[in-house]
Amino acid sequence: MSVSRDSAGGRLHPPLLPVLPWSLAVVLLLSLLFVLLNFETMDTSDSLDRWLIRWTRATGNPDRLAGPPLLQESLRDFTALGGYAVLILVSVLFAGFAWAELSRGVCWFFSGTVWGGYFLAVAVKVLVQRERPDVVPYLSLARGATSFPSAHAMMSVIVYGSIGLLLSARVRDRHLQRLFTIFPLLLSGLVGISRVFMGVHYPTDVLAGWALGLLWTWAAFRLRERVMAGRPEGAD
Repeated sequence: MSVSRDSAGGRLHPPLLPVLPWSLAVVLLLSLLFVLLNFETMDTSDSLDRWLIRWTRATGNPDRLAGPPLLQESLRDFTALGGYAVLILVSVLFAGFAWAELSRGVCWFFSGTVWGGYFLAVAVKVLVQRERPDVVPYLSLARGATSFPSAHAMMSVIVYGSIGLLLSARVRDRHLQRLFTIFPLLLSGLVGISRVFMGVHYPTDVLAGWALGLLWTWAAFRLRERVMAGRPEGAD
């Protein structure tokens, strides 16, 4: 794989950027379907949100995940990929790579996109103030934080999605472009699903996290393209 600067000093034209709004449309359709199915029982003990979490637990023992022990270990690994420690490490490493190998403008853009997304997630959490699920008894440590939206789902879309789009803009091979665009979205999907299976988020928290992450990332790249379109060639 060769990653190179383009002639515009790091301009951002990810060839598969339209994948984001299409992905957002799918998430919004799923959210609408979920709300319609959940409409009659929203905010009750029998809501679809709670039922889906209970469905993932062992019969008669909500502390244990249904399925083999390997499943629970795998889900822990997936959920860790959306944790702050991993995302901060990945973000710092990629920002350093962008500064050294791509351009300072790309580094600042990536950092601003990630930080902006983080503050948006915090603001929505403070505004909504939804409590964590109480279906899984042993997860008392998770109940100190608010639940909506899932920051794991949202920030994994923003961090991994931004990295993938930035790299896809700098390779010519079409297969690599698809890989850099689609793989981060699939990874973010696994992170979000793992949060529901772990019992620390309602499905609607995860759907909202995906939607906000996709919308924020797409808006950031579109704004960057508009700004760079008005700058002279070679400007960073």
